Parts: sequence; structure tokens; C-alpha cells
Amino acid sequence: MEKSGDRGSAKLFSLESHGHEELARALGLARGEYTIKWWWKYGQPAIDLLRGSLEVPGSKLGSTLSNLMNLNGPGLQVTASCFPYGIPVPEVFRVEVEISKSM
Repeated sequence: MEKSGDRGSAKLFSLESHGHEELARALGLARGEYTIKWWWKYGQPAIDLLRGSLEVPGSKLGSTLSNLMNLNGPGLQVTASCFPYGIPVPEVFRVEVEISKSM
């Protein structure tokens, strides 16, 4: 069994606010599959919630969402919602992500 300290996702709440590369590594997402538009940490004094917005090409949406949902576990709760861009066929999706520590 893997210790929670061994996972990159265990470091999510200690990342710098503008560390896009570190966030990508902690989420376990392949570089180039998405663009991080913004993300922010919440909580005082300890960070307990992350919110972010990603832009994901339609061809990578399934694998990106799968990787995000696989972060769910005893220590983390992950939710995501999607909004399509492109008429009549969506080419890019905005994915709003919320990651919180389980209490």
C-alpha cells in the first residue's frame, strides 16, 4: 500500500500559488494535455482547499478527468465540472476543479 506522503497529490496544499509546473506534477497530469488558466489556495492558517480552472482539448478530456478523479481517496476529495467551447462541435473544454482535504 502506498503512503500518502509518497504521492505528489499529498504536496498539493504546500505548493506556491503560481507554481503551475509543480501543480501539474502533483496532479499527475501529463504536460501538454491541458493549460492551467488559474488556481488558488484557500484556508487560514493551513491550506485545505484548492480551486482551479484548466482548458483541455476535447481529445484529452477523458484521460484528464480520469486522472483527476483518481486522486480521490481517504485524504482528498476532488470534484470537477466542464463547460464546452466551440460551436457547433466543442474543441476545448473549461474544467473547473476543486480539491479539498478530507476531514
